[in-house]
Amino acid sequence: MTSLLVATILSPAFASSHREAPGISLDPSADITDFYMFNDPNDSSKVVFIMNVIPMELPGGGPNFYRFDDNVMYAINIDNEGDGEEDIVFQFQFATTFSELDAFGLPTFLYNIGDVATRSNLYQQTTYSVTRVDDGVATTLATGLEVAPINVGTQSGAGGYNPEGTSPGAITSAYVETSGSYSFFAGPRQEGFYVDLERTFDLLNVAGIDEGANTNTLLGYNVHSIAISVPKTMVTKDGAAPTAAAENHVISAWSTTSRRAISVRRANGVDSAARGEWVQVARLGNPLVNEAVIPTTMKDLFNASHPRDDIQFLSYVQDPTLAYYMNLLLGTTDPSVLITDAESTYGLGLTGREDLIATFLTGNAALGHQASGWSLGGAIPGESGKTFAAYEGLRINLEGTGFGQWPDGRGVKDDVVDVALSGVAGYLIYLDAGYYIQDGVDSTGLSYLDSFPYLGDPWAGDDHPAGYHDL
Repeated sequence: MTSLLVATILSPAFASSHREAPGISLDPSADITDFYMFNDPNDSSKVVFIMNVIPMELPGGGPNFYRFDDNVMYAINIDNEGDGEEDIVFQFQFATTFSELDAFGLPTFLYNIGDVATRSNLYQQTTYSVTRVDDGVATTLATGLEVAPINVGTQSGAGGYNPEGTSPGAITSAYVETSGSYSFFAGPRQEGFYVDLERTFDLLNVAGIDEGANTNTLLGYNVHSIAISVPKTMVTKDGAAPTAAAENHVISAWSTTSRRAISVRRANGVDSAARGEWVQVARLGNPLVNEAVIPTTMKDLFNASHPRDDIQFLSYVQDPTLAYYMNLLLGTTDPSVLITDAESTYGLGLTGREDLIATFLTGNAALGHQASGWSLGGAIPGESGKTFAAYEGLRINLEGTGFGQWPDGRGVKDDVVDVALSGVAGYLIYLDAGYYIQDGVDSTGLSYLDSFPYLGDPWAGDDHPAGYHDL
């Protein structure tokens, strides 16, 4: 266990980001719940990005089921140089149409008549486009791609999905789209993150509990996912295969959602199109940074902020409040001791929890996340006028294979709760099992696919595990 945790416990977060800030908690279609980035286990030449939105979807949430918002720009941002600026952006935009009449000529209130696997049976259909932006230059990758349908229930052909299996159901396979070397998927997935929300936010009531003893309160919920598989040579800074020798093997990424600056409400119930510039409303790189590290009064600001400005949040990482709460409620080590020991252990020239700063803001040499000549504020080799920056982003070593483990990217199965709680408790500093903390929850009951898009098929509206909403 020690060698594994040394490589993984480096970030101050301890769960995914569901309803993490006051503003975005009122805007679920733009609320990013999780962001994943991992080396494709089926093709070592590719890297996979997944962003999930809409927390805690009830599978049976009809008649107007959850969906992507046509007025939101969903984006995956990639920095392949280390300066905190996005070099590549994948933008996803959606368009939804509704049918007034069903197949019998009757005005309908239903999502479908018949099996949802048959597209003509759907009276609500959503398509999407994908645009790649390289340093401000946009290229359309695909248009008119179709979003996978809701798993309405057994009466509506739930057999087309396979929520309890590791192979994708026929519906999922039918909606995996390819364009050149890219693969795309957009649609409902089962919530693959696991945590006991009730205990976690009941004064961190998680310590000393064996895995499997607590309740995964997200079991039985769905989310909406955007997944893209990309050749690694299409995201490295020089377009070449990633190698440490070429110093092109590390990228950092974060997901964002944005809305237009102006939205007009009309008395007739038909809103005019939103207009104005895009304004960022949510941001997620590493899991639960905003929820558990940033204080409430700064959460909306973090969601609207750009990584280049992350120095304003440095103090919350250098001396995280979560460590004090854990000391008070769980009896973990006094944070002042951890700060002193981290400074002497890591010696980055910063003050505070340098074990957390290394991966949270700067990249960690032990994970291959720093170029050999890395220096905060120093020049980036071969990039005139650009300097290495400290900022929050999910980093990955593209030379790796398979899912890896967070924070070297993040795989869909990673138990980030245990990893991060233990990191905040000081495990990385002391490498002692006494600093390993569990929340008592594992992935029991969840399914993950063995192929793209990797997150399990969505639960059906009338056939799903008893989750939090059924208790």
